[in-house]
Amino acid sequence: MAFISETYKLEKDESPIIKTKNQIHLTRDSETEDGLPVLLVEEPSPHLKCTVCKHLYLDPVISVKCGHTFCRKCAFRITRCPIDSQPCDTTQLVVNRIVVGQIEDLLIHCRYGVTKTDGGFTSDPSGCQEHIVIGKREEHEANCVYAPVPCPNNAGRCGRFRKSELDQHLEVCHFTPCGHCEKGCEFVGTAEEVHSHEDTTCGYRGLQKSVSFKDFHQQNRILEENNKELREEVGLLTQRVELLEGGRENMQKQLTACTSNLLALQQKYEQLQGLVEQMLSGGRNRRSTGSPGNSQEAAARHRYNSTSTAVMVRSPPGSPLKVEDWQMPFQFKCIGTLRGHKDVVWCLATQRQKLCSSGADGLVKVWDMETLSKGCIKTLEGHSKVVHTMVASGDILYTGGSDMSIRAWNMESLCEHSNVENAHDNIITAMVLVCDYLFSSSHSVIKVWEAKTLTHKHTVSGLHHWVRALCLNRAKDRLYSGSHNTIDIWDTTGTFDLKGKIDHDFGSVYSLAITHQYVIAGTYNRLIQLFNIESHDHIGSFKGHIGTVSSIIAAPSGRFLFSCSTDKSVMIWSLELMLPIQNLKRHEGSVNTLALLGDYLISGSEDHEIKVFKYFQMQMGFALQT
Repeated sequence: MAFISETYKLEKDESPIIKTKNQIHLTRDSETEDGLPVLLVEEPSPHLKCTVCKHLYLDPVISVKCGHTFCRKCAFRITRCPIDSQPCDTTQLVVNRIVVGQIEDLLIHCRYGVTKTDGGFTSDPSGCQEHIVIGKREEHEANCVYAPVPCPNNAGRCGRFRKSELDQHLEVCHFTPCGHCEKGCEFVGTAEEVHSHEDTTCGYRGLQKSVSFKDFHQQNRILEENNKELREEVGLLTQRVELLEGGRENMQKQLTACTSNLLALQQKYEQLQGLVEQMLSGGRNRRSTGSPGNSQEAAARHRYNSTSTAVMVRSPPGSPLKVEDWQMPFQFKCIGTLRGHKDVVWCLATQRQKLCSSGADGLVKVWDMETLSKGCIKTLEGHSKVVHTMVASGDILYTGGSDMSIRAWNMESLCEHSNVENAHDNIITAMVLVCDYLFSSSHSVIKVWEAKTLTHKHTVSGLHHWVRALCLNRAKDRLYSGSHNTIDIWDTTGTFDLKGKIDHDFGSVYSLAITHQYVIAGTYNRLIQLFNIESHDHIGSFKGHIGTVSSIIAAPSGRFLFSCSTDKSVMIWSLELMLPIQNLKRHEGSVNTLALLGDYLISGSEDHEIKVFKYFQMQMGFALQT
């Protein structure tokens, strides 16, 4: 058992670290307003201890430069990271909310159930025996029946008692005042003596509480001051109302003028539109009576228009095309919203005509893309915490997340097929499936599993920090993994050897996509980085998001890229023109995941919703005829 005091003040002769035979007592100088001891029920994970001070994290922050986590005060004490010797920039510190949440979930003893010893703190069998999480400590201890409270009659003479014992003390307390003490009675005694006094001998019975002339004058002066302040506030409010009324009249005049201008512009637009139609009609008549070459050109345009029309009439969801035949210009429009999750949506996957989603509520929901109006067709339960990643292939869906388990689900029977508990020592952040192998990643490690049996096959360890992104190349013989300042390339055919690296200084990689030309990485620093797939040279960056690029996905042809970010937006890019095409802003929270199914783009968000966007070809008739 470990004993930790985050805020217990050290005496001059005390050591910051005190070790005894059966306990480790970690203490800190007082760094918060309260000085509360913390007695942990179990020894915390080494991942929750700062690499600088070796104690449990206090106000944990991530150093963006190196990607590692320290106590905030420790980050200001060092100039270089003790892990990789990278310079530490204290102007780029971000709160590590994951670690904060894990520390707040640690079980501790109630402060009223511990006692101080020579070596630290130990459990008090006569006190509160509740085990509570750190995050709810204040709520429990505020209502704990073992909390000491002072005697309301005479705290100096009687002292303090546990809440559960206070009523018993009040029955025998010798300082209970008479019920008429505010009228001037000075009698005190036990509760029984007071009751007898009030009923028989108290001379203040029936008298009203007296108010002295001095008190009356003071109360009257306070009322006068309050009235003066109220009158001043009423005057200010009256002035503001007058200003607002004048502003409303001015705005009404401006609105009338804008309405008149808008009507005039609408009339001019209709006139210009009629003139353009007349010009186009005359041009078509001249071409129809022109040379054979013009007839061939018109026939070609007819074939182009017919093709464009075919593009608009797409295959139904559940039958995605291998390579899209989208023609620019086009746009994606939101055609619906899927609701059902009770918390953040973290991951999506498609399997034939089904869409699967999951997130912070730990539920896996299945939707039929052909009948979305019916809502969720099945909710699968099994995970105990957040689901961060999922991947589907054939009839099996694989999921993983904060409970560190991997679960396989049969998509025909919609029930759990198999599972591996404690598959990793930390949160499972990404998964991909290739042939007979399932790859999963976590903090500094990638594991390989037999897909059919979930038998552990191989482990790649010692990687650089969190491995948040996994992606396969087109041939599926190479696995790309993204972590801090590096992209590693691995064999997937059985040896699982390292085949190459793309080192960079763009920070942590949160998402990956591979085309026949590029390795594309979405990073923490709000940019999308492009590397040549053969030479690994840096080609350039896409700038447009103002938050972490949480997910990217390339179109099957490799011509277009979709990205989403914590800035609540989804962006579409042309990889041929190296330019943005469209910015979709339909979510009210961070967009965490994307899926592409034929002509349908699907996004999941922190706002608990899933949006469905559909490809639409924009009209090309005017551009062709001019």
